[in-house]
Amino acid sequence: MSMDMKKPDLGGGRATSKAVSKIKPNTHQALVLQALHERPMSAAELQWALPIADARAVVRDLIAKGCRIEKHKHPRAEGRPIQRYHLITEG
Repeated sequence: MSMDMKKPDLGGGRATSKAVSKIKPNTHQALVLQALHERPMSAAELQWALPIADARAVVRDLIAKGCRIEKHKHPRAEGRPIQRYHLITEG
């Protein structure tokens, strides 16, 4: 007697999980998260305020880890608008 036994679908794999993984406190990612928690900042503002070389790469890595960071155009007095990063917090 053989019965078709299917494994229950557990839903979502590791790669598709949207949960924010732990970020070590003494890393560039933690510094950027703390700065964006205080106020929206552009990549240039992040690099001026923090000891990091490439803020855009750090923000990209945070987004890939599941942090909700939105990019918004911000007008400037002269020239083209800049892009500011906004950290979206729950509640």
